[in-house]
Amino acid sequence: MLFIEEVQKSFGSKRLFTSSSLTINRGEKVALIGPNGSGKTSLFHMIAGSLDCDEGRIRLAGGIKIGILAQELIPSRRPILEETLEGDPELVQLRQQRARLNQSLLEQDSPEPGLVEQVGEIDHQLEALGSFSAESRAGTILHGLGFSKDDQGRPLDTFSGGWRMRIALARLLFSRADLLLLDEPTNHLDLESAAWLERFIQTSPVTHIIISHDRGFINRTTKVTVAIENKVVNRYSAGFERYLVMRQEKLLQLEKLADKQGREIEHLERFIRRFRAKATKAKQVQSRIKRLEKIDPVTLAAQAKHLERVRLPEPPPSAREVLTLNGVGKSFGPVHVFSEVTLRLERGQKVGLLGPNGAGKSTLLKIINQTLTPDRGEVILGDRVVSGHFAQHAMEALMAGETLMASAARAAKAGMATEKIRSLLGGFLFSGEDVFKTVAVLSGGEKARLALARLFLASPNLLLLDEPTNHLDMESRAALEEGLSDYSGSMILVTHDRDLMETVCDRFWLIAQGRIVLWDGDLNDYLEQISNQKISAMDSPIVEKSSPKDRRREAAQRRQAVDRATRDLRKEINTLEKEIASLETALAEVRQRLSDPGLHTKENKEPLLRHLTENGRLETRLSTVMAQWEELSLALETHRIP
Repeated sequence: MLFIEEVQKSFGSKRLFTSSSLTINRGEKVALIGPNGSGKTSLFHMIAGSLDCDEGRIRLAGGIKIGILAQELIPSRRPILEETLEGDPELVQLRQQRARLNQSLLEQDSPEPGLVEQVGEIDHQLEALGSFSAESRAGTILHGLGFSKDDQGRPLDTFSGGWRMRIALARLLFSRADLLLLDEPTNHLDLESAAWLERFIQTSPVTHIIISHDRGFINRTTKVTVAIENKVVNRYSAGFERYLVMRQEKLLQLEKLADKQGREIEHLERFIRRFRAKATKAKQVQSRIKRLEKIDPVTLAAQAKHLERVRLPEPPPSAREVLTLNGVGKSFGPVHVFSEVTLRLERGQKVGLLGPNGAGKSTLLKIINQTLTPDRGEVILGDRVVSGHFAQHAMEALMAGETLMASAARAAKAGMATEKIRSLLGGFLFSGEDVFKTVAVLSGGEKARLALARLFLASPNLLLLDEPTNHLDMESRAALEEGLSDYSGSMILVTHDRDLMETVCDRFWLIAQGRIVLWDGDLNDYLEQISNQKISAMDSPIVEKSSPKDRRREAAQRRQAVDRATRDLRKEINTLEKEIASLETALAEVRQRLSDPGLHTKENKEPLLRHLTENGRLETRLSTVMAQWEELSLALETHRIP
């Protein structure tokens, strides 16, 4: 259904693809992989038709419709259920036509025969499109992605950025596209909704091409691998794990061939040099020159940097009882996040936090780290316990003007040897001269890796990790997973990376319905419960029956109470939104100055570094403020009484 024929693409002097050809068949689930910057997203846009090929062409079978995940949705007051239905514009247009014809029929005493025929034809088309089940299907998708029944009636623009991306995904999944292009679809999902998406893709008859750094997600959803290797797009009729084996076998064969070819070239060149000046050997020399010219050199694929084993510093010993929570509770205004939490963590235990977005997982980590105060109860850290917290704010602590080495040394435990610091940086892909780069020039993923390295260099014996893999590529995730598996301290982990949680955690705490309890089972048990919708409310209150009038009055009173109690929360959100707008404006101005070619000269080295530093500072601050805004918005919207 999709044919890529001799495609070439460059941006300026940078070549992405050279003479690449392959076919994707109907119904296949494909992983598109390649190093960062290799052109995966560009290839998506070329397939979608929004980016042209330099040479060759990309061809689709007749009538094939493509859907690509939108990076943002235009703010709208439409309920999100209606917004999801917009994923099928033909259905929406036919319904609008049907509504107009209905109005015309109502206005006519004696309906025209042609009008009645039009209504019948449209009804036939609507039936073929599944109009009668459309709301049910859209609602099922929204529910799978974490939206409650009440949420589905709320306007789009009342949701924060991460939730809007889920709505964009729901709209795409509802569409009747024959080929779906999904670029990092799990980025804004929690563990539960990511597991639901896996099942959706596995059972869908639609062709999917997926870009993802989540190795487990790729393994469970795809059977074909398309890899960008040495500027060529290659197809492997194998899942990702089998592809890795095939790639290694292919590399070994190429290395042997290259070695053999190298020896042959060396032999020919030696003969030519030795006998070029001898007239009696002229014929043999010319013969070997022609043979040399005909040799097509074997090109070995550029290998990604080898990621060293991440060897985390041995944490200092702590008391056996690392953490005790006694009757802990936390609220934001009238929103009760959790209450009466009584749990204990012992030395060496590694806990995974389960529960949907907005349940309070990040809030709990902040309370344990003592950056947020509980409203009730007490948090007791054991003797000699040193906690280390990783979240979005960790990147804000980076100083743009520092080198990586200086930043790492500043965070390291007192007295740690330079060799150990460099070794741990090497485990996060910073080696050689990389360690003398300034923080200002790092990408978002590189800053996340540096922030993680700094956390581990401080040698805490209690790790509090909030989505540590969000900005990491596949290789970095694997190295982190290995390092955390070997870590001898205690840990509490929040992640949507299922493989990381399964590998690292030995027990789980479930946050649901305002309670936190020890989950009696493993991660698969929990995900199975979620898929079967068997997790019910814990200690749900009994609601007495009342008349519709009483219920409307009580609902209005609750809304008024919520409005009064959340005033401070809404004020804080408003302040953050103003800062976000200011930061975005400042960032646009800095980037405009950085786009001036005259700035990138030797004479302007100092102003260039100053602008790069300011760009990095603004990006980091914007990321932090956006995370704060999202968290507060989530607290407001998830528990709001409709």
